[in-house]
Amino acid sequence: MINAGKYNLKITIYQETIVKDLDGFPQKTLTAVLTTYASVKTTKGFTLIINGTDFEKALTNFTIRYPVTQITRDMIVMFKGKQYEIQYLNNIDEADVELEMQCKEVTH
Repeated sequence: MINAGKYNLKITIYQETIVKDLDGFPQKTLTAVLTTYASVKTTKGFTLIINGTDFEKALTNFTIRYPVTQITRDMIVMFKGKQYEIQYLNNIDEADVELEMQCKEVTH
């Protein structure tokens, strides 16, 4: 049994597409694929130090109910105004109940 209360933070997943603008030039655009609630966990700085890991490798895990919409690694997660690249997708226990997305924040 899954505790529905653990999915308490709203995220939106976008597909990046390239369309032509009015002048015919290619332009990137984001199209919302799924808006849902997620459980969010970030890698703690202490854990990174203990493991001798570079802070650049800090990931944020978003866990959602398994969606009907197919989610792929080329999609983008938006959470609290920040953009995240999906690094890894995990269908937890191959049960089609929860989907874990390990993401890295996009910094420009």
